[in-house]
Amino acid sequence: MKKLYIYGIALFVAFTALLCVNCTDDDAGNYDKSSIEKKDSTIVDSTAIIFYQNDGIIRQISYSEVDSVRTLSNGTVRAFYLNDKRVAYYSINLLDSVSFNRSAAISVSAFPDAFDFIGAIDSASAPEPTNVTEPSAPSDDAAEDYGDYIEKFSVKNTIIFTWSGNDVTWSAAPSDVSITKDNGHVTVKSSKGKMRYRLQGTTDDGSFKIADMNIAETDDNNKKFILELSGVDITNPNGPAINIQSGKTVLVNMPIGKVNTLKDGAIYTQIDGESRKGTFFSEGQLVFSGLGTLNVTSLGGHGICSDDYIRLRYNVGEINITAAKDGINTKDYFLMYGGTVKINSSGDGVGVRRGGFELYGGSVDITCVDDGIVSDYIQPDTAFVKIGGGKLDITTTGAKGHAVTTTGKLIVSKGTVTASTQGAASKGFNAGGDISVTDSYVNLSTEGNPQYDEDEKDWSSAACIRAKSALTISGSDVFLLSSGQGSKCINAASGVNIGTSTVTVAAKGTDYDGGDNNVRSRAVDAVSLTVGSGTYLGISAAQTAIYTESSLNIAGGNTFAYTLSDYSKAVTVKGTISQTGGLLMSGLSE
Repeated sequence: MKKLYIYGIALFVAFTALLCVNCTDDDAGNYDKSSIEKKDSTIVDSTAIIFYQNDGIIRQISYSEVDSVRTLSNGTVRAFYLNDKRVAYYSINLLDSVSFNRSAAISVSAFPDAFDFIGAIDSASAPEPTNVTEPSAPSDDAAEDYGDYIEKFSVKNTIIFTWSGNDVTWSAAPSDVSITKDNGHVTVKSSKGKMRYRLQGTTDDGSFKIADMNIAETDDNNKKFILELSGVDITNPNGPAINIQSGKTVLVNMPIGKVNTLKDGAIYTQIDGESRKGTFFSEGQLVFSGLGTLNVTSLGGHGICSDDYIRLRYNVGEINITAAKDGINTKDYFLMYGGTVKINSSGDGVGVRRGGFELYGGSVDITCVDDGIVSDYIQPDTAFVKIGGGKLDITTTGAKGHAVTTTGKLIVSKGTVTASTQGAASKGFNAGGDISVTDSYVNLSTEGNPQYDEDEKDWSSAACIRAKSALTISGSDVFLLSSGQGSKCINAASGVNIGTSTVTVAAKGTDYDGGDNNVRSRAVDAVSLTVGSGTYLGISAAQTAIYTESSLNIAGGNTFAYTLSDYSKAVTVKGTISQTGGLLMSGLSE
């Protein structure tokens, strides 16, 4: 039998169709007919539940006289209760529809059950992503990002480096450029501006290094340069394949049709005063463009690393990274407008240590042990994640390996995000600041059980979304699935506000017995929950569907909150339940 409880009903959207089965008075038992009023017109009192019947008679029951709706034993009778006393019943085949005000109706057969939500999550598929157009190059050469646009860069000299075996040769160089080599390892010292260095050929024991000339920032020499990867394959068994010690901007160009491969060794030879953090390392900014392919393998460090920022232009081709540490590691920020990035790493996917992560176009596919995307500087005004377009697909496997995590705000706007976290206490979205999801598609799943945090002296549970502040969802399709014990789909330390969205939630895990502490499994666990008009919120929970410390506010839309447990309440509100519109249906679904 299925028990479905309705708390405070008003303003609901239309459905059609009906179940057609038979019922007699004897099927339902005794009931109080005095609370049923017949209506011969379509005038509807907004404080009543209206039943449209195929006999042409409209009947209504006041909200104050009904607090639950239940399907009786054989499924042919819909019964209405107040304080566990049956006040009315109807044979389903007599009902055309049930209306909650004059402008809205729902058919009896349209009420979903918990397994409908699980099925919707299983069948969900991501739409084509939205790519935001990259801003045009600024006309003012004093603009902060003017130097990022390779089309504004004027080349005066090109040096071509060609590797063959364990040797390297190069074309003629200007007098201001000094080049030395040790077999296949080449070092360039340049005080010449407007340079392009083109790399080609193959070596299994070589490297390319730009030395730091320590020239003042105001000096016109030794500024940004083009590093053109034109079909080069470099392996350095003892350190970075490409090592840029200059702090200037590197315009990395990958010509279309060219495949480039970079690989380091498991153990780096240390050099005093020199950072050597990854297979492709730069002290300065790395700005990628060009429709070629770059394959990076890191056995001893990060894949691609900058001690400044990393930017991918709209016309980037394909970058594939396998890394022993982070796939991409950068300090100031990461900014991407295009390209296809695939990362498989034992550390983080993309780690931003001092600024924010921004994705506006292209696709990022990450499989990693630690965090997928992380921006975690201790000052929240510089750490943030914004997915303003493009596509993000993340799988993490380690304990507390969050898909997307930041100490600041997490903003998803016009983004397409799919993520799966498998480790203990892992989160899909994890933010110290507010989380907002607007005009986006988000599909998050987590499998992990809770883990005891020695630093905080408390248990940490897995969650699809963990907001340490407020969570807002608007104009989006969101699918959340948690299957670990003690896990949650939404866990917010402040209010949750959902409007004009379809949010489908399934918490399959049961409570977790942690010895002295029982970690509760809750589909939605927040200080407060507000559901606005135009929203469809469907929740299936192995135990508690909705738990709030303060309030539950139903202002519109359609909220179904089901538990699959005979021993759990579907909805627990420590404060008040307020309803000014919409439908809230909750209870046992079996």
